[in-house]
Amino acid sequence: MKIFQYDTIDSTNNEAKRLIQQGEEPSFAVYAKQQTAGRGRLGRPWETPSGNVAVTMTVKPPQDLSAQSTIAPMTALAIYDVIKPLLNDKDQLAIKWPNDILVNEAKVSGTLIEADRSAIFIGVGINVKTKPEHVPYKTICLSELTDVSADELVKNLTTAFKKYYTRWQNEGFEALTALYNKRLFRLNKPLRISLDREKQTWEEGICCGVNRFGYLQLKDEEGHVKAHSAGDIDAPIQT
Repeated sequence: MKIFQYDTIDSTNNEAKRLIQQGEEPSFAVYAKQQTAGRGRLGRPWETPSGNVAVTMTVKPPQDLSAQSTIAPMTALAIYDVIKPLLNDKDQLAIKWPNDILVNEAKVSGTLIEADRSAIFIGVGINVKTKPEHVPYKTICLSELTDVSADELVKNLTTAFKKYYTRWQNEGFEALTALYNKRLFRLNKPLRISLDREKQTWEEGICCGVNRFGYLQLKDEEGHVKAHSAGDIDAPIQT
């Protein structure tokens, strides 16, 4: 996968869109050593100071647009594969549905996926040298655990992503569902999901993994399983 590299840029997703408008074919990555206007889901800011990873993989949309929602969990598998060899056996690595990566239950990576008719833009941020401090969840950076460069991570990530993307195109997410669920945060344990952006309404249940559409499945006390296509998840509050 061709990589466009920059020292500083506003947003790798934005630059990928500009490259598409300039005629670049959607099979490339944009990598910036520093990102000044990065963003996460729901317009939340995403910090990318120098030394961290900000990269956007840009690919063609699938012929079956209904499959597009599963590119998020597919991407999480690639990030997981890249980070796993860097950790010790005592470190716990997990995918927090749909695509965040947790090390010891602290967020080390997040993904923002945007799309238009011409391309899908998969923006990945990884905390390498530093981590955000003023956020309402635990964070961690890889420098606390190991020694790795952002350049090396990006090279390995684009390779891993291309591998999963090819399989996803040929076989669908259904072929990756079991592997994804094996790596899922709080699989077969109590979990809750917010049903509104303000996080005022929650549903709780036992996490049964995702289905072939990438929807998170929770089983209630009566044994009924409900699939959720969107929402923020967390461990239940202990009382």
